[in-house]
Amino acid sequence: MLGPRTTAVHATHLTPGDIRLLGGSATGVCMCPTTERDLADGIGPARALQDAGSPLSLGSDSHAVIDLLEEARAMELDERLRTHRRGNWTAAQLLGAATADGHAALGWHEAGRIEAGALADLTTVALDSVRTAGPGPELAAETAVFAATAADVRHVVTGGRQIVRDGRHLLVPDVPRALAESIAALRR
Repeated sequence: MLGPRTTAVHATHLTPGDIRLLGGSATGVCMCPTTERDLADGIGPARALQDAGSPLSLGSDSHAVIDLLEEARAMELDERLRTHRRGNWTAAQLLGAATADGHAALGWHEAGRIEAGALADLTTVALDSVRTAGPGPELAAETAVFAATAADVRHVVTGGRQIVRDGRHLLVPDVPRALAESIAALRR
């Protein structure tokens, strides 16, 4: 079952043998650091998995936070806590784990990049909010990963169809109400 077409999710509590097995088989691992943080499950061995040969992607299955920018930031910051060292991944690598590598983990190799024949899945992040204003455009990736949140997402296009425009969801006009109704339905 293990191999390049398989993705383990979470992979938080692993032995060194588990890490060798996943990495040696090139099994991908989808890290969900905000879920682990919220549940107090610990810090997944992301760097060790990648060094062993496991491609990493980022996901979000938290009931408390759904924010892939926070997931990217958390992967680096968690590793800093573990190693007492900064710069475990570049901002570009973290964005890749949240985008193209996530698409690849789902088997969507035609997504996660801008080129002819690829899916038109695009997101823009505001670089002029209270969180992101200041750094120049040459630091856009760093600003997105280390300062922006989901609240800074301005436009989302999925398969060429615009879903979010100017920070407003086009398919769900009243997002807070829809979320409240969904949560209430789950509690019944």
